[in-house]
Amino acid sequence: MRPVPPVLLRLLMALTGGTMLFAAHPPMDAGWLGYVALVPLVALSRDLAATVRPFRAGFGWGTLAGLVAFGPLLYWLLPFGVAAFGLLVVIQAMWLGLFVGLGAVYGERLWRPAVVVALWVGIEAARGVWPLGGFGWGGLGYTQHAGGPLLGVARTLGVHGVSLCLATIAVAAEAGIRTGSRTWPAAREAEIPAEHLFGAIRTPLLVVLGTLSLAVLLTGETPTSTGRAIEVGIAQGGDTRATAAAGVNRLDSDRIQRVAELALLATRPFAADPPDLVIWPENSLDIDIRTPRGAPIADLLEEGLAAVAPTPILAGEYIGGPRSNTLFNRMTVFTEDGEGESYVKRKPVPFGEYVPARELLDWFPPLEQIPNDTLPGDEAQVLEVAGAHIGGVICFENIFPMLVRDQVLAGADLIVVSTNNSSFGDTPMSAQHLAFSTLRAVETGRWVVHAGISGISAFISPEGEVLERTELFEPASPRMEVPLLDGTTMAMRLGSLVPGLAQLVAVAALASVLGERVRGRRDADD
Repeated sequence: MRPVPPVLLRLLMALTGGTMLFAAHPPMDAGWLGYVALVPLVALSRDLAATVRPFRAGFGWGTLAGLVAFGPLLYWLLPFGVAAFGLLVVIQAMWLGLFVGLGAVYGERLWRPAVVVALWVGIEAARGVWPLGGFGWGGLGYTQHAGGPLLGVARTLGVHGVSLCLATIAVAAEAGIRTGSRTWPAAREAEIPAEHLFGAIRTPLLVVLGTLSLAVLLTGETPTSTGRAIEVGIAQGGDTRATAAAGVNRLDSDRIQRVAELALLATRPFAADPPDLVIWPENSLDIDIRTPRGAPIADLLEEGLAAVAPTPILAGEYIGGPRSNTLFNRMTVFTEDGEGESYVKRKPVPFGEYVPARELLDWFPPLEQIPNDTLPGDEAQVLEVAGAHIGGVICFENIFPMLVRDQVLAGADLIVVSTNNSSFGDTPMSAQHLAFSTLRAVETGRWVVHAGISGISAFISPEGEVLERTELFEPASPRMEVPLLDGTTMAMRLGSLVPGLAQLVAVAALASVLGERVRGRRDADD
């Protein structure tokens, strides 16, 4: 049998690894692939270690795998332009290229399995904070949002701890497959007893079993209930497909009014028996209601408040900023008596809610649809509403574990994710977004109310169970009595310790490789 040419084998590994990473997330949502998705990429980095320029080769093949993974995963960004979609996909793909490239540089040196795991976790964490604040979409740990033996690890080690366990299993599986593929032909020809073949793959198998066993031990206890609860209703307007995503040119007064009217309609079912709190999700009030132009929208809000009085409405709104063409994206408590506390979004979306370095990029035509810059809030802000301490999170903010952690440490006993995903249509974006909220619920040990103006809306327990889930673009008024929890999970106490340690291990390992090469060159010169 003729051997497969190396270039074809590497192409196969890159395509397979990228495809499995994509398929492990919604819409395919094959979470079990999260356990093995890294196997082809780990094998690829090992294969490229012997090439003349291992980093260059690994970076190229890894970036190809990243394009295969993130291209279909993020296709919902296409309505915002091919340029925005392409740039984000390439940036995310290059992080995957960095993983394969650095793994190839480290090669077969001592402690390779631990270093490769550290590389994955460290790079995944770095991807979530840089550039422009980071974009952690498609993280390996989120493949387990639907449950399984590793989801509970998030309560102790956070989502990066889940990624660490998955990477450990994949590295061990790659070692077992590689050893077994070498041993099996020789064992078959020499008729070596089966126990000898088992001995060859025993260590990788024990690592896999040990990781799964350790995951059970790392599943901490959910914080205790305060004994109090709050009944929450979500006013999901439904067919708001014309709703602009936050920050996009909002000049259509008819659209703005229609969205508020839909929120009002979804509020009316609560009138006969009002819950303790009603949520109007992000962009329900898509204009500053304190301005003359916003007066008709203010009237609709007043109708909603009258329908459920004395229940307050926690509404997603925009107000003008301190300078012209600036805004604040907020969730604000409104009652019949007036306006209460607000949480200001702390992580506006670059090129979605503001334009970085606008003075340099204003010439680019697609940016005309973002004429205003949303300014970030300064700090965590817990809202006291109906006896609950609500940690607000607006839209994409739920992809940042440390931001949600800030709200918990500030005293939140309930997390509310208020979002507008209307512009992304019937794509898997909303399901992917919900997966982030599931991990935040497990990490924080808090119930999460995921409220979407067009769906998906849901209530998520601290165990990661998704309840009362609604459908996209269907009017809905889900409600649920949500327990309030206090206490602090280990993940909240540890913060970014897990990815920080992984990055430290990876940097130390790569520094040793660099030092080894410097010494080699000095010896050659001598």
